Amino acid sequence: MPYKLPPHLVFFPLAAAYAAVALPVSVLAMQTGGGWPPGLATTAGHGHEMLFGFALAVVAGFLLNRVGRPWLYALAGLWLAARLAYLAQPGGAVATAANIGFAACAAWLAAPQFIRAAKKLRNQLFGPAVIALALAVAGFHAAGLVADARWQRTLLHEGVVLFALLMFFMGGRIIAPAVAGHLHRIGIRLEARVQPRLEGTALALLLAALVLLPFPATAAAGGLAVVAAGIAAAVRTWRWRLWHCQGRPDLLGLGFGYAWLAAGLLLMGAALALDSRLFTNALHAVTVGALGSLTISVMARTRMLRARQDPATAPGIPLAVGLVGVAALARVTAPAWPLGPWYAYWAGAAAWALAYLLLLRLLIRVPARG
Repeated sequence: MPYKLPPHLVFFPLAAAYAAVALPVSVLAMQTGGGWPPGLATTAGHGHEMLFGFALAVVAGFLLNRVGRPWLYALAGLWLAARLAYLAQPGGAVATAANIGFAACAAWLAAPQFIRAAKKLRNQLFGPAVIALALAVAGFHAAGLVADARWQRTLLHEGVVLFALLMFFMGGRIIAPAVAGHLHRIGIRLEARVQPRLEGTALALLLAALVLLPFPATAAAGGLAVVAAGIAAAVRTWRWRLWHCQGRPDLLGLGFGYAWLAAGLLLMGAALALDSRLFTNALHAVTVGALGSLTISVMARTRMLRARQDPATAPGIPLAVGLVGVAALARVTAPAWPLGPWYAYWAGAAAWALAYLLLLRLLIRVPARG
């Protein structure tokens, strides 16, 4: 095994295992009101761990270049320390230092490579977006030190928009060439690939939303920007002509996640512009539907390709992506469930956990390669 290892070998299994466990434990902690574990017993803690714990681990695994084993194991150890410390004492000094430290290290390792390599302005946004995620983590913990719940909630929402921006950007780098290659093999030419003008417009809209959403006076305008970005994502997805990808569940899974991103942005923006009471339910279309589908699809695809296996044959992954869709629908529609929203929360948590267990099984069974 080489001295330097790709971080996905470590972070993908860690993220999958944590996703499968953390969500149902959080639902149980919030429903019973028992306060254990403290880091998952509140909506703020739930959001922190799903975004800045689970999702940030996936980002680290996917974006970081090969690093030496000692550094990789140290970074993984820091992530684990951050999770354990936050679960036990979310406002403590150890949790604060470990979470900020992990986010800062991930940004320090990932951002410069994208900033140096980018030749176009819209590509240069990727590095600063990763840095902004690290700043959001630091801001969340700083707000916690002064017991400012409103700013903690605001920074979580900013984190959702930042992850949406990353998903929108990376879709053009992962989905477009993969679909174009498949269509070329079956004799179809895909004209609309990255769609740079559409991408640049959507990224500018999401950046505007990041500036406008934190302030009550401009939140509605930010919501309209999010709606417009959602329309751009929907148009982009349609122009990829994914209906020609029968027999390629890996590509359909990526497209499914991107469609959830479009729907989530539309729902989030509409809630902000029209009825903010629906915002929490709407944002789960992004954090469960889009983030879940895309992380499962990308982690499975990465492992299969690195193992020199056909990603279309990834066992259990189409079912996993479908289960994430069930989880997203349950969470978004929770207020309308006749028996009460907790039944929806548990249905969603069960589907989500099973989806990530299926992914974890693949990550364990498919031979890892450097």
